[in-house]
Amino acid sequence: MHCITRKRVTYAFLAVLAILAVASAMGAPIVAPDAWAGLAAAGALPVALTGEVGGDIRKAIDQLTDTAKAAKETVEQVRKAHTELDGKVSKLHDEMKSGMVDATTKAAFQDAVQKVDKVEKALEKVNDEVAEIAKKAANLLGGGGDQKKSLGQIVGESEVCKSYRGGVAELATMNAPLFGKAAITSGPASAGALILPHQAGIVMGPDMALTVRDLFMAVSIATNSVEWVQEKLFTNNAGSRNGEGNALPESGLTFEKKSSPVENIGHWIPASRQVLADAPQLQGLVDGRMRQGLKIKEDAQLLFGDGTNGNLLGLTPQAVAFSATGMPAVPSGGPAHTKLDYLRWAFLQVAKAQYPATFAVLSLEDWALIQMMKTNDGAYIFGTPTDGAAPRVWGKTVVESHAMAADDFLAGSGFAATIYDREEVSVRVAEQHADFAIKGMVALIVEERLGFTVERPSAIVAGQFPAP
Repeated sequence: MHCITRKRVTYAFLAVLAILAVASAMGAPIVAPDAWAGLAAAGALPVALTGEVGGDIRKAIDQLTDTAKAAKETVEQVRKAHTELDGKVSKLHDEMKSGMVDATTKAAFQDAVQKVDKVEKALEKVNDEVAEIAKKAANLLGGGGDQKKSLGQIVGESEVCKSYRGGVAELATMNAPLFGKAAITSGPASAGALILPHQAGIVMGPDMALTVRDLFMAVSIATNSVEWVQEKLFTNNAGSRNGEGNALPESGLTFEKKSSPVENIGHWIPASRQVLADAPQLQGLVDGRMRQGLKIKEDAQLLFGDGTNGNLLGLTPQAVAFSATGMPAVPSGGPAHTKLDYLRWAFLQVAKAQYPATFAVLSLEDWALIQMMKTNDGAYIFGTPTDGAAPRVWGKTVVESHAMAADDFLAGSGFAATIYDREEVSVRVAEQHADFAIKGMVALIVEERLGFTVERPSAIVAGQFPAP
């Protein structure tokens, strides 16, 4: 009875699979494309099943169709073999009751059993093929076409990393903005604890919050320098014609041609090949930490780079100084100006440069002090400590920068500068360094190339909060 039930379930599964796949391949799908699209839009099915398929997905569907056809043929063979076997068994039972079992009946019974065994094995092979296709489809169809991977995931899945046999190799590049110096080995004092039969996982540090890069437009380029024109002086004499036939007032606008080089920002760490091979999660950790370190350095370059010795020319060296001229006087006995007051006046200074103020860059300490400001009755000005809103002040974006010193601030417009990306963030591995090759060590390198231009320096204001 168990064998019959299993056989019927197998028939049903393979028959449904064959019908759906063959019908779809013949251009007459049982389920309409609109229905697939509706299910995909609701998140019930991968978008790939709606017809928006790429080459790998189409290949998997074709493979599934071929397997379904083979399954249909195998089902027919199984049904025929079982029917033949059932007839031989019935005949054998009849002859056993009459006591006249001859050699021909025995041979026919054995032949039927062998045929059933053969088609059963063919059926198992088809089931294995279906399971393998399903495993491949989990990546092609189940992952979602718009799912993004981190740089660490890309490196960890890189075929170059898995097949690395020496030399210099690029493990991955990332088409996105960036987002202790001890050598890493498999020793107990380093990463050896990660080389275990079962690795439960590594608790990664949180990804960095908003950075200076996020404040400006980024443009991809294919050269090693950027030539651009900066507005130097605008004399606005706009006015009335003052009567018919008279000339309009003439305004003045002068420019200066400038060139900004593309610079490299990066770093590297030594790591043992054993660790990279035996602990893929460590590679993700190193990659993530190195990328985060690169983001912190990029943040500092965009803020304070002096434009010499391979450094970018950052915002602060080109910014205009904050001016408190015109700020309302503090009433006698009244509260002194706060950090919020100075930021508001800095935003006004940016706006007077005819660019809208969009951001402020503060130190971690200053933003913490601003968030802790309270009214006279003890209520927080910036909501409650449980609020999860993005940092903003006076309607402008706030970036907390590790590079900004306490009591310093920068206010500006996101339209006043541009980032030019020459090369994406890349991760490379090499053993051509010192005696790394004979020590089984490799150098893990993370770097990027970019340029930076400040087209409107007067729309960037740098200042200091007064001492309390």
